[in-house]
Amino acid sequence: MTLKKVVSFFLLFFLLSTAKLKAQTVYVTESGKKYHAKNCSIVKTGKKGIELAEAKKQGYEPCKNCKADEIAETKPSKAAAAKEAAKTGSKK
Repeated sequence: MTLKKVVSFFLLFFLLSTAKLKAQTVYVTESGKKYHAKNCSIVKTGKKGIELAEAKKQGYEPCKNCKADEIAETKPSKAAAAKEAAKTGSKK
């Protein structure tokens, strides 16, 4: 293995291991009881971003319109995209 490959491997490993630490942001309002995705048509103003885990902890439920919980579960992370790119040899 060349030095460049070794460094690339460790860099990719570091990115993959730290990306899981990034929390998913959802949006809530002061008076609402639901959490929303950023682009939800239900909530256009007065929203503040909080972590998904914190929203659940505070008793918020997912919006049925934007399905913020499904988006959070299925949205590929940057780490997953980097891993896939490394597998296929493509650059994104």
